[in-house]
Amino acid sequence: MFSGIYIAGTALAVAFTMVIVMAYNFKIAPVYPEVNRAKTFYLDGIVNVNPTTGVRKECGGVAQMIIDRLRELKSVEQVGTTLNFNPELFVQKPDGDDEPIYMQFVDDGFFKVYQFDFIEGRPFTHEEWLTNMNRLVLTDRMAKKVFGTTEGLVGKTLTIDYEDFTICGIVRTANVVSFMSYADAYTGGDHQHGYWGDPWGKGCVKAVILTDDVEALRKDINQMYTQLSQELKERGEEWEIAPLTNELISHHQMALSTHARSRDFQNNLLYLILTFITLLIVPAVNLSGIISGRMEERLAEMGVRKAFGASKRTLLNQVLVENFVLTFCGSVLGLLLAWGIVRWGGLWMLDALGFSNASEVNMEDFMATGEMLFAPVVFGCTLLFCLLINTLSAFLPAWLSLRKPIVESMNQKK
Repeated sequence: MFSGIYIAGTALAVAFTMVIVMAYNFKIAPVYPEVNRAKTFYLDGIVNVNPTTGVRKECGGVAQMIIDRLRELKSVEQVGTTLNFNPELFVQKPDGDDEPIYMQFVDDGFFKVYQFDFIEGRPFTHEEWLTNMNRLVLTDRMAKKVFGTTEGLVGKTLTIDYEDFTICGIVRTANVVSFMSYADAYTGGDHQHGYWGDPWGKGCVKAVILTDDVEALRKDINQMYTQLSQELKERGEEWEIAPLTNELISHHQMALSTHARSRDFQNNLLYLILTFITLLIVPAVNLSGIISGRMEERLAEMGVRKAFGASKRTLLNQVLVENFVLTFCGSVLGLLLAWGIVRWGGLWMLDALGFSNASEVNMEDFMATGEMLFAPVVFGCTLLFCLLINTLSAFLPAWLSLRKPIVESMNQKK
């Protein structure tokens, strides 16, 4: 009975901790097509300032003019864009029915930043995007749903919200945890061109940048802003572009944000660490109480063994080894339970843990790879922390019980 409760308590603590850890690992680990997350950065805002009055205007997006300048920077490896919001759209299927579709409005650089696998065709070119030719890259899952096949679709027309798009490529559907690149279809269309932005750099697109040197990138962007501000001043404009503050963020910063547009990376990380520690310590305190009661029941046994020459150290080591074995068994069971929760928790888990497009995803696109499910470093740290906390929770009651005289221990037997 005691062993079962102990293992179950440890398993639940490890399971819930690992579920949260794995969910955030899904957000930061390389996964198709976001294989370059470690060097991906986002520029999703710009600040204008009036040097005379000091008034500041913030915008949650950048203009196409900024994107064009970014492509010229030496510190930028690739840059793509995506619209900061995506309207609810429907496909007019050949059979006359409407099918909801989650579509991202992107530019041609989007397919250079994210490594999509093309089953057929190609991405649209910069010229096609620039001239509003309504080219469409469709996922294989949506292609099967609309056309029943993924073959021979290049050049066909797909009607979305009663507007015709020409299919130029079919890609393997992105993993549902690729929260920045997941969609049913991708187009430049003329939707995005309605948000080119103004001369001061404000717009409605997010820049997705690949770089190996973020400090050089930050320096280059600030130099670019200084130059743009000088150009605005020469044209008689009263507004300038302010230097970067928190508008440029890494993929990891965005993934670890506890709420929308949170930029305080250290506070977010501290919040997560405290959450993990709480999930592990609270059960350990409860287990300590159970162990204390268990040791009271075993006082007579310990008294007899001490009477036959067993040392306190030997008896304490026995209790700690038993605790170690039970903790290890509970941790392994907790890992298996966490895998089950993640695999079959579905949309509820993704939505609860803050995946921004959780309401749009299809759980058929959830591909849990071994690297995503089993993070050896994460599980090892969790296991060691559990062993440490549970060992301490077992040591104190065992040590207090073994301090009692042999006669007192023997008298505990009824």
